[in-house]
Amino acid sequence: MQSDGREAAGAGDGEKRAATRTPPPRVRRLGVTSAVVTPLALIGLGALGSNPDYTVVSLIAGVLVFCLGGALALLPRTSTWPVLLMALPGMALLIGVGPAIQSEVLVLSGVHTPVVVTAAHSSKGKNDRVSWTCDLRRTDGLPLPHAFLDGSSGCHGRSDVGRTLDVLVDPAGWVPPGVPDMDREDLRQGITLLAVATALLAAVPVLARRTRPQAAGL
Repeated sequence: MQSDGREAAGAGDGEKRAATRTPPPRVRRLGVTSAVVTPLALIGLGALGSNPDYTVVSLIAGVLVFCLGGALALLPRTSTWPVLLMALPGMALLIGVGPAIQSEVLVLSGVHTPVVVTAAHSSKGKNDRVSWTCDLRRTDGLPLPHAFLDGSSGCHGRSDVGRTLDVLVDPAGWVPPGVPDMDREDLRQGITLLAVATALLAAVPVLARRTRPQAAGL
């Protein structure tokens, strides 16, 4: 009699533990919605950040969206591995979408424009590495939105001042100028990697949720 009571109590405790581990339907729907919306929101903020005027704002908003969306997508969190798996594709979208859109815009609609380097500015980063930014002016005197060129785009230092360069300019003025000899193969590979990162960021919370009922039943 006592053993039967203990078994019944144990079964009742197991059911309670399973119930507490399994999130209610409303939480599951919220998590799935967040898993889908978060990558799309990061892509949208990355597109906004492709304009240098909004880069800092979009990056801050992207970090907040990623943290909030990841927390909602993984509620109730039972392990840390989904968080670690989401971190890498999330960072890839935060950092990579803006430059990819800038390059794609210039490749598809950029106009070859001669410009003159009017000044060069240096700054030190980590490990005392010096990076350069060149100020530009169109040779025809027309306005040039985001009239600068960084080191990765062809600014090498004060020796460039006075030089005339051929750059690609966005007619809409959304993205900054860039060099015309962009490697399109690298650009395609970068876009492919961002697409994979988007799929992973959306898939990890869904996979994590599918493993919870199995864990709860053990």
